[in-house]
Amino acid sequence: MALVFDTRFLIAHTFPPSMEHRRLISSFLSRIIGEELYIPSIVVVEYIRIAGRRIGIDAAETRIRSWINSGVRLITLDYDTSMEAGELSAKYPFIPMADIIIATLAGKIKARVVTDDKHFRTLGIKTVWYTRR
Repeated sequence: MALVFDTRFLIAHTFPPSMEHRRLISSFLSRIIGEELYIPSIVVVEYIRIAGRRIGIDAAETRIRSWINSGVRLITLDYDTSMEAGELSAKYPFIPMADIIIATLAGKIKARVVTDDKHFRTLGIKTVWYTRR
């Protein structure tokens, strides 16, 4: 199964809210070893913006490179996927553009999104989260 990481997961991984969440994240990661893992380019943008404020831009960039170096693939928009995202955005104007792009990319590769964001279910994208089995 292919999985696409949402910004919420990368932030939770970097800044787990408790030791219990740290344990749950570690357990989740051990269960997905061997899966095809992706980070959308828009998630990189959001992660650098959010994490960069807390740990510095260089440290945030290093963490992204660490994910990529560990085998997680970067996935970007091409022309057709951009057109599809635009159509989806017109249909759901209340959903943030980043979520539209992530959902479109996940749909393209038939992946679930690692998130607890309800927008993805509205868009018809299956999700998984580290606190759920």
